[in-house]
Amino acid sequence: MSSPEPNALTLADLYDGVAELYDECSAALDSAQAPFGAWMADNLPRGKRALDVGCGAGRHTTTLAELFDEVVGTDPAPTMIEIARRDRARPNVTYEVRGALDMTPERDGRFDLVFAFSCVFLMGETRQVLPHLASLVAPGGTLVISDPENMVDPDRPGAQADLAFRFARVAWDVTGRLENSIKALNLFMHENWGQITELSTKLTREQFRREYAAALPGVEFIDDVWPGMQTARWHKPAA
Repeated sequence: MSSPEPNALTLADLYDGVAELYDECSAALDSAQAPFGAWMADNLPRGKRALDVGCGAGRHTTTLAELFDEVVGTDPAPTMIEIARRDRARPNVTYEVRGALDMTPERDGRFDLVFAFSCVFLMGETRQVLPHLASLVAPGGTLVISDPENMVDPDRPGAQADLAFRFARVAWDVTGRLENSIKALNLFMHENWGQITELSTKLTREQFRREYAAALPGVEFIDDVWPGMQTARWHKPAA
């Protein structure tokens, strides 16, 4: 069994502390005219099994449930999984309190799609995390990762406020509603979110492309899928 992600327990506790606020903010973004779920429906493959890594409260898991016969959503934060089971239960979805690096092909099998939204940057070194996620992909399957781009120096004074206002602007641009921008500000200015940011390792666009290309030969990079996010799609060769 692989060891859990670095700081996994600490991060789980921190996310539990903002779980309801995080879900409320995410739901507000999903109310927009063109949510990320629309891109998923148009661009992800269909198949038998999908894994939603770091699924949080199941925001994207429900979209995967419409594309795959069986979906497993995992997250190390118990409160996030409680919300997912409460609000986003589906007959073909199983939610589990687990870290991604705790999963193995031997115990969990392989998946036609491994999907990770805004979570890989929390798991540790990409040169270790990406091969592990790739090992969970079935031959001929797909790995899709969207992670936030590092656009702010975290050590600069006022960095957290800068991030908060940037995300508030994203919420405004996506939804056109002031109350959603306020929700984003409340989340990003929360004490827990500041600690989560300190424990994360966001990559610049150049770093993201370089490190992902090295770990996943043939990976494809997709721009402008979601504001502030960078997306990689990799197809595992068929057996």
